Amino acid sequence: MAKTKRRHIATALIRHAIASDYAPYERILQSLRARGDIWIVPQGEYLVWWQRRENASLSVVVSDGVCRAHTSLSDAVIERFPGEFLETPEVPIPQADFSGEVCLTIDERTEHLDLLVELLRREGILNFRVAASDAAPTPAGSSLTLARDELESVLQAAHANLHQQRRFFEEDFAAVRQIVENTLAARGLPLLRVWYHPRVGGVVVRAVFSPRYDVDRAITNLARVRALERKYAVESTFYIRAFCPFYRDDAVRELVRQPWCPEIGLHGEFVTYARRYGGEVEAALAEKAHLEELIEHPVQGVCMHGGELTSNVSPRTVEAVEHAGFLYDTTPVRRYYFPFRRLVQGRLSQSYCLAHALSDISVPVGGGYARVFYETVLAMMDEIYQQNGVFVLTLHPEYFGFWNYLLTPRNWGALASFAWRYVGRRLQRGNGTH
Repeated sequence: MAKTKRRHIATALIRHAIASDYAPYERILQSLRARGDIWIVPQGEYLVWWQRRENASLSVVVSDGVCRAHTSLSDAVIERFPGEFLETPEVPIPQADFSGEVCLTIDERTEHLDLLVELLRREGILNFRVAASDAAPTPAGSSLTLARDELESVLQAAHANLHQQRRFFEEDFAAVRQIVENTLAARGLPLLRVWYHPRVGGVVVRAVFSPRYDVDRAITNLARVRALERKYAVESTFYIRAFCPFYRDDAVRELVRQPWCPEIGLHGEFVTYARRYGGEVEAALAEKAHLEELIEHPVQGVCMHGGELTSNVSPRTVEAVEHAGFLYDTTPVRRYYFPFRRLVQGRLSQSYCLAHALSDISVPVGGGYARVFYETVLAMMDEIYQQNGVFVLTLHPEYFGFWNYLLTPRNWGALASFAWRYVGRRLQRGNGTH
């Protein structure tokens, strides 16, 4: 993996000596802004929304042939599944043989109950309760119990998927949603749920675009990056290395003092610093604490740095992210359209994983880079839009003016120092020493 990463970086460096991400990225921002229903937002801001959505309440009540929905979540959109966004929270349902509160009841004995709750919350089906098998029934006429045997069959598959791949599959959500739909339809009721995204500026958001920057080296290029984004009222997330050979603490402090500085996340190097601190968990805590000291603000997000010589992803990395208390992790994983929780020591994590969808260094080199980059990003956005998901685009600031980075005198000392250490470490590895 580390060898592949170095090859990608070497190719990208050559390519970007001639081409820059600046022009095609501006075209991308122009195109996305013109669509109107895509929310361009930093990862942290979106995950705060997602967490609020999961923990919101939803009340659905039927009376006099009308179904009324109310949620505690501000800017929420109520969807009558599938695809009808309600302008008013009232739906005529003259065919229903039901009156009272629509509350889905789940038997507390259901195996993998925590997964079921997670699946329902992701789908915005928040009007449910978990009850003991001998609990008092809901008010007369409003009993809507989800079939335990059907649920457990679906949940066993979901648990196997999550255990093997550390993620859910869309089929798991669709199967649970279908059970809910069938239960409601049997009483002539529609499925009303909280939509995945908020209403922003009066518009229902259909998908999310969230750019991130892996600030491995070119911290001096960030002003230019943000000047472009601010032109289109775009916020992003900068992932900063806590102990970086290419920039020092004073450069990070200077960055966060700028009025244009956006959200800051940690570009983690837990494997690299595990020996110094006694393990990956300890390294995660140390890096997070140091970066928070520099920026004087809590760090919510993390993604793993590929490393110049060391991969920073191991079987213990997920545990380290969880123990360090990060809200979310955008380290590349298999493509997935929404935030999800992983299994950590047999339990669902408190932190979310937000899958990275595309990186500038993975875009094919041939065919004219600017055009290919632009077209590849928009094609990916179209795919994610169809799934109503979240698109995390990973960018590297050194490619927003590669020569500008090389010709900035303050970068020379760090580059020379790193090159000396890099060659030394390569020679040590070649000799079989560490």
